[in-house]
Amino acid sequence: MNYLIRKRKLEDCYDIANIVTTSWNETYKGIVPDWFLEELKSNEKLRAEKAISDYDENNNNYIVLEVNKKVVGFAWYGKSDDLEFDNCGEIIALYIIGQYKGNGFGKKLMETATNELKKLGFDKIIIACLKGNPSNEFYKHMSGVHIKDGEYKRLGLPENIYLYANI
Repeated sequence: MNYLIRKRKLEDCYDIANIVTTSWNETYKGIVPDWFLEELKSNEKLRAEKAISDYDENNNNYIVLEVNKKVVGFAWYGKSDDLEFDNCGEIIALYIIGQYKGNGFGKKLMETATNELKKLGFDKIIIACLKGNPSNEFYKHMSGVHIKDGEYKRLGLPENIYLYANI
């Protein structure tokens, strides 16, 4: 498979919104309420249009994964807003649609996002992952150390927080 990891472009906003919808519906069925998954489907176009209106090339902390010229995954990164980790980067989201998982693309996205966070001056990062998400095993495999339990506030669901120090 030919792949490319690159910075997000304005025209990627619809693909990213669709990847969020698809990934959550593939991964979180039975973990998050069905109404939330349906809401993602119904507001996908609105989320894409908001991303387009908010797009700023100079403040673009997104990378996308293209496989055979189709955007099939992305990572969003930036400064953590967790007060316990004031000077820490965070991979806020890392999504790949199902059929492209298991090909090493998650690792490549994570490495690229980590390198982007290094460029921003961070030497450690955190990642949150909802409990019950199979991706918890991926983050452990990538040497993430579970440092605390958190809460995905929008739904009040428990999540694991992983730390990657000395990146």
